[in-house]
Amino acid sequence: MNTRQGEIASLTGLRGLAALLVVVTHYWSWARVTPTAALPASIGAWMQTSDIGMAIFFTLSGYVIALSYSDWDWRARPVFNLTRLFFYRFARLYPAFFLFAVLIVLRTPPLRDLADPQAESYLWPHLLLWHTWWPVKYDGMVAIEDRFNVSWSLSTECALYLLFGIGAILVAMLPKFRFKSLILGIVFFVGTWELIGWTWSARTQLAPTGWDDWDWGRWLFYFTPVTVALQFGVGVAAYRLSHVALPSWVTKVASDLGAVALVAIYVGIANGAFRDRLDQSLFSSLATGILMIGVTSDSVANRLLSGRAIVYLGTISYSVYLFHVFVPALAFNGEVPDFDLAAAAYHAVNSAICFALTIMLASGIHRFVEVPGRRAIRSLADRLLGVQQPTPAISQSAPAE
Repeated sequence: MNTRQGEIASLTGLRGLAALLVVVTHYWSWARVTPTAALPASIGAWMQTSDIGMAIFFTLSGYVIALSYSDWDWRARPVFNLTRLFFYRFARLYPAFFLFAVLIVLRTPPLRDLADPQAESYLWPHLLLWHTWWPVKYDGMVAIEDRFNVSWSLSTECALYLLFGIGAILVAMLPKFRFKSLILGIVFFVGTWELIGWTWSARTQLAPTGWDDWDWGRWLFYFTPVTVALQFGVGVAAYRLSHVALPSWVTKVASDLGAVALVAIYVGIANGAFRDRLDQSLFSSLATGILMIGVTSDSVANRLLSGRAIVYLGTISYSVYLFHVFVPALAFNGEVPDFDLAAAAYHAVNSAICFALTIMLASGIHRFVEVPGRRAIRSLADRLLGVQQPTPAISQSAPAE
C-alpha cells in the first residue's frame, strides 16, 4: 500500500495529474502570443485535456468522500453527521475560495458596489456556491463562462456533498438485504440517466426564457450536479469495489488497465474519435474508477502517481486550480500575427513561466490560507459539535474548468 502519513499517495498524485490536465488546456489559449485563430488546430487537439482532468477530479472526489465519511453512523445521527459533513467540506473549500472571490471582486468594478442590487444578485449565488444548481445566466453567460468561471466545479461539488449526505442517510435507514449495495448502485445510475434524458426531452418546458438548445445542453450535460453525479457515483462505486477481497493481481491489473484506458481516451480525443464532451467525461470517469479499484496495489500506474513531484502538485492542486486563472496576466504578453517557429518558442516559454508562477502562488496560498483556514474551521466545528476524534487524514480538493 503506497501510503504516506495516513494518505494514499497515488490518490494525491492522481489529483495532481488532473490539475495539470486542466492547466495545460487553459494555458494553451491563455498564454498564447498570437491571435486565437492563428493557433494550429493540429497541436491544439493534443492540448484538449481539461475534460479528462475534470472527470478525474469528480470521480476522485466520489472515492475520497466515500473513503472519508462512509463509516460515520448515518443511521443513528443523521442530522449531526450531515451538519458535520457541511462544516468539514466548508473548511476544505472556503478559505482559499474566499480569497479567490475577493480577487475577482477587486478586479471587476461593477461588483465592487455591494449596495447595487445587480451586484448583490450576482455575488450571492457565487459566494454561497449554488450558482450551477439551476439554469441561470449571469450577465448573459452561463456559470462556466462568467467572472467566477472555474468556481463552477466548487458549486457542483457542494451539491454532490449534499447528495452524498442525504444518500448516506437514506441508505442507512433501509433494512439490510442481499446485494444491497449493488442494487442501490444500479438504481442510482439508471435513475440518474433517465432523469437526464427526461430533462433534455422536456427542455422546451424547463429552459428559461431566451435559452436555446445549446445553452440548455451545456448546463445539463457538462456542469449541472445531476449529470456530474454520474462521475461522482463512479468514484463511490470504485471505493466500494476497492474494499472487496479481490486477488492482488486483479487490483494491480485494474490499476494499470485504467491508466492505459485514460491514455487511450486522450489519444482518441486528440484524433477526433471522442467528439462529444459528455462521452469524453463519462469514459474518462469510468477509466479513473477502474484505476482506483487498485489504488493501493503495487502497479506501475500507482508507482508513477506516487512520485514526489506529482504528489506535491496534488497536495496544492486546489490552489493551483483556483488561482491559475490570474497568472497569465503576470507573464509576458504580446501578439505576433502567425504561429511560426519563433511564436511557438515564445508560447512555450510563456506557458512555462505561467506554470512556474502558478506553482509558487499556489504553494503560498496552500500554506498560508488553505491549511491554517481548514484547521481553524474544523477545530471550531469539532468544539461546537463535541467531536472528540479527528476525521480521516485524507482530504479532497474540488475543481473544473
